[in-house]
Amino acid sequence: MAGRTGQGDRPSPETKGGRRREDLPQAPANPESAARDLQRRSELLWEAPPRPSRGSKPTMSREGIVQAAISVADQSGLAALTMYAVAERLGFTTMAIYRYFPNKEALMDASVDAAMGTPPRRSGPREGWRQEVKHWAHAKRAMLCSRPWLAELPFVAAPHGPNWLSWHEALLEALADTGLSPEDLMDMLSVVHAYVSGASDTAISLARARSRGMSDELWAQAVGRDLCRAIRHPRYPRLSAILTSQSGGISDASPLPVRAGKPRTMEEGFDFGLERVLDGIERYIDSNEGS
Repeated sequence: MAGRTGQGDRPSPETKGGRRREDLPQAPANPESAARDLQRRSELLWEAPPRPSRGSKPTMSREGIVQAAISVADQSGLAALTMYAVAERLGFTTMAIYRYFPNKEALMDASVDAAMGTPPRRSGPREGWRQEVKHWAHAKRAMLCSRPWLAELPFVAAPHGPNWLSWHEALLEALADTGLSPEDLMDMLSVVHAYVSGASDTAISLARARSRGMSDELWAQAVGRDLCRAIRHPRYPRLSAILTSQSGGISDASPLPVRAGKPRTMEEGFDFGLERVLDGIERYIDSNEGS
């Protein structure tokens, strides 16, 4: 079958020195070139691409390639997501993947957006805005934990795809009954999104450890061991005081300091912070209604 491995048409994925071409450092682009590249990546992500015109009848699809790429990342993390790894998983040559995606960045863009999925639809009647935002926050947190490799993405300019925008739209819909101005709605979106992403770091770390076969107990011990390095260390006097206090000290059951003498789960810690964020939004809404 044309394009399959073992047919003698597979190019070597390596260059001199044993490094794959896609993994070699790229020359820095000038700002204009970088902007054009970003625009092109966005177009590839949003526009329906034409069917490959070269070669025999296609035996794979963009969707199938993307799902294979997601499987690679789910199994081995973002660093393992290469054109060669995806081609190998599908049983095709690397050049066959290039017929659908011009480079690894384009494949990664499509894989990231597909991996995010879409926010769950409301299954019942609309609730108050606080409860709606809570549903969104927990759904976004669950999505991030289900794909811990998404947290490994470098913080660089990248196109934002349809699914990325659908999560934003869902949060704005949750806040639609607050009476906030369009400008305030966008700022509140940033506040809630930033909290969910930041407060999910520990849970994402646990999810990544689980994906690599580590037990919850071993992970908690490793995190707790690092935290305990602050105890009685002159560089961290305030953290040491919290970790050793009777009401908020650290325990073996969780890497989180306890509250009121009781160990907390990560979900309880997340909910506590989320309630405080929502308290702040509610206070802001109330202050605007009185002005």
